[in-house]
Amino acid sequence: MGAIKTNQELLDEVLCFYDQDEKEQTINHMTTDLGSFTTTYIYDSPEFIIRDYAYTYARDITMKYRTSAKNYIQIAFFLNQHVLKDSINNKQNTYLPHHNYIYFTPSESDVMIFFKKNITYRNFDIYVESDYFHQFVAETPLVNSFTAEVDKNNFVRLVEAGIPISPQMLHVLREMTSCRKQGILRQYFMKGRVMLLLQLLFEWIELEKNQCDIGHHQAEADTGIFHEVQDFIIKNTREFYTIEQLAIKFGVNEYKLKKGFKEISGMGLFQFATKVHIQKAISLLKTTDLSIKEIAFQTGYSAPSSFSVAFKKECGIAPSQFRKK
Repeated sequence: MGAIKTNQELLDEVLCFYDQDEKEQTINHMTTDLGSFTTTYIYDSPEFIIRDYAYTYARDITMKYRTSAKNYIQIAFFLNQHVLKDSINNKQNTYLPHHNYIYFTPSESDVMIFFKKNITYRNFDIYVESDYFHQFVAETPLVNSFTAEVDKNNFVRLVEAGIPISPQMLHVLREMTSCRKQGILRQYFMKGRVMLLLQLLFEWIELEKNQCDIGHHQAEADTGIFHEVQDFIIKNTREFYTIEQLAIKFGVNEYKLKKGFKEISGMGLFQFATKVHIQKAISLLKTTDLSIKEIAFQTGYSAPSSFSVAFKKECGIAPSQFRKK
């Protein structure tokens, strides 16, 4: 019987398996006590490398290694059903199922990847040489901050939360996996498909950016409306307005009005209006000889009794006592 291999020896075997260079359109498979591993070699060139990986670990494993001296931008499509987590130079990262991540890992980085047992992981990876990637995105302002971090040799992800993999992206990945072209035709085909994937990914980023901008402008517009409602209430204390009336007057959804108004004023509409009306009543009590009944009517109350109750609740004493003081 052979000697039982340690976890580290088994992990070293896996790392050597992934480091192998094979011809395009070759499928390599390895099964050990640690699990089952398959690599499909789709394309190799000085500019970019394409691999399709499928693997399952027989037990929970933390793989630790240091990256090689090669600098690649990785365009990784996570096709598994489970979240994957890793740590790169002590930065914790999460990769969601059926999401794409574009990231750069500097050479000589310390990497830890946390694998769960009996889970089939699958990722389709495109490794783009750093200088070549810069040529790809030279006219793409969306990635300026990303490429700036790459130039500083820092680990960076283009979209931290990842990009959902669309059916169109999946179709392109299948085309690349099943391509049987050879020579220059294969080179043009693969380069074109990589460009198409980048186009789809950047279109998603652009769309998200535009939606965020629209949301930001809409939030600013809504804030302006809520301030207008505040001013309207302050200037019109002869009547109490319902939320429905204010929503119609200012053309805003009732729920949004209640929620947004509370966010900017720190209190609900009715509470704010009550304070404004009572402040107006205090001013009239101090500066005029109007009766309590007249002040009640001028500040939107239909009866002196309801005015007195509201005033006492707000100020702690009745309006008549306040005037005497």
